[in-house]
Amino acid sequence: MSGAGGLPDNDPVAVARQFGEQVPHSRDLGLQVVAVEADQVRMRLVPQPWLLADDDAEEICSSVLYSLADSAAGLAVFAAARELTPIATLDLRMDYLRPAASDRALLAIACCRHLTDEVAFIHCEILSEGEEQPVATGTATFMRNTPGKRFKVINERKDGA
Repeated sequence: MSGAGGLPDNDPVAVARQFGEQVPHSRDLGLQVVAVEADQVRMRLVPQPWLLADDDAEEICSSVLYSLADSAAGLAVFAAARELTPIATLDLRMDYLRPAASDRALLAIACCRHLTDEVAFIHCEILSEGEEQPVATGTATFMRNTPGKRFKVINERKDGA
């Protein structure tokens, strides 16, 4: 049974997993939704050899951390809003605290700090599994309810225009 905005009633984890599976970039990286609780999302990434900074490196390429943080933060917007509406990343800032070792999975924990009708503010930490100190921290700002051309066409078809 579907609730408001097309979300399955009382099952934000199912929605997050479906979203993660349908986004090609997330699927290709192997991002996994671990948990969705209220306004918080946890995503996991198991490092693969092709995600390393270079062939001889023992650390994960920094761009992968951005993708992980952006995906987790975006899902945190949906978790807090409890509805699927178009969003767009306005700003994503990352502070790298230390290299992300390639021998441990990464865990992103993204939490919606404030939500308005138009903007969402997210905080995200990325940790190496089994460690308490983060590899990176980030903040993200998302514009909400940003119907693009595709959404307008779909809504016009639904309205019969």
